[in-house]
Amino acid sequence: MADIQPTHRLTHEAALKMMAAGVAKAEEIGCKVSIAVVDQSCQMLAFIRMDGARFFSGRATLKKAITAASQHVATGYASAEETVSLQIRMDGDFTNVPGGLPVMVRGDTIGGVGAGGATKEQDLVVAQAALAALDLS
Repeated sequence: MADIQPTHRLTHEAALKMMAAGVAKAEEIGCKVSIAVVDQSCQMLAFIRMDGARFFSGRATLKKAITAASQHVATGYASAEETVSLQIRMDGDFTNVPGGLPVMVRGDTIGGVGAGGATKEQDLVVAQAALAALDLS
């Protein structure tokens, strides 16, 4: 194996594009949410709490993005037993609430996006819209 491998990374432009698409979708479906984008190391690149979004939605939203990026899957997948273990191992940054999606390029996770503050279904729709802004298909 090579000592150095080329990688992909999210840029701040990509994060801003995701924010704009997420906010637009939230406004379209009539909800107020927080949206967070993290890079592959789970460091926050962008965050917004829409006017009128619940104050507590911010922390949960960031945890959704962190969980999706670190676990390489959408949030909401774990059993009750796994959830407790993962919350301990991730020092409280794990959440099992839907609304977090990994950002993947060619099978590699390069970040995560989370949306929260509305219903689980609306959070997921907003996160999907944010991710779709990157046109990774």
